[in-house]
Amino acid sequence: MRAGDVVRCDFGTPARGEPGFVRPAIVVTSNDVLEFRQHAIAVVPCTTKRRGWLSEVDVTGFGVAQAHLPTTISVDRVVETTDTNVGSVALKQIRELIADLLGL
Repeated sequence: MRAGDVVRCDFGTPARGEPGFVRPAIVVTSNDVLEFRQHAIAVVPCTTKRRGWLSEVDVTGFGVAQAHLPTTISVDRVVETTDTNVGSVALKQIRELIADLLGL
């Protein structure tokens, strides 16, 4: 698993404002951290419902990455890996949006 990979995750039953169910997500954990085979990773869920928000990043074939919903999940929630990586440009956009949302 690498930063920018698209994986399918089972987020479970959502509470209001949370991602839910099985859906694609973008891995945003750094490759340096992923090398240690962590038990938890940071991801940004994807949705096909575009809202026109500034925190959405287009991901071809998967809708939009919801940079306003970064979350940490157990690697056990990853139900499938895809052979897709969003690439460095989209990953940088997502990370910059997360940083802006957190005031970093």
